[in-house]
Amino acid sequence: MMLNRNLVLLLSGFLLAASTAAAGDVARGRVLYLRNCASCHGVKGDAQGPVAAQLQTAPADLRLLSHRYGNPLPEDQIARFIDGRADIAAHGPRDMPVWGEQVWKYPEGKGPSSQVTSRVADLVAYLQSIQELQHHASLR
Repeated sequence: MMLNRNLVLLLSGFLLAASTAAAGDVARGRVLYLRNCASCHGVKGDAQGPVAAQLQTAPADLRLLSHRYGNPLPEDQIARFIDGRADIAAHGPRDMPVWGEQVWKYPEGKGPSSQVTSRVADLVAYLQSIQELQHHASLR
C-alpha cells in the first residue's frame, strides 16, 4: 500500500512539473512584453502606448482578449498572433513584422514551426495574467 502511495505521489509530482514546464512564465513574459509590445499596447496592455496615437490601426486593448477568445486564453491561437503565423495587419507584413521577425522564431533547424517558443509561451502567460473579467470592464 505504501509503495502505491509513493508511486502516485511521484507520478503526481512529475505531471505537475511537466505541466508547469510547458506553461509560460509570467515574470519573463512581462519583461518581454515591456520590451517589445508596450510602446504600442501600453505598459498596462490598455492600448495606450506612447506611439499608439501615431499608428494607422489602433492597438488592441490586450487586457480584454479573453472577452473575444475565452478564458483561459487559447495559447496556440494567441501565440500565432504574436509570432507571425497568423496575420495581424497592424503588425506589418510577415516578412518584417513590427517587432522583428527573428525575435519569436526557433533558431534555424531547431523546433518545428508549429510549436510555440518558450518566449512566446511566456508572453502568452503574461497576457493571461492581465485579463480583465467582463463585468469589470463594463463598470468603466
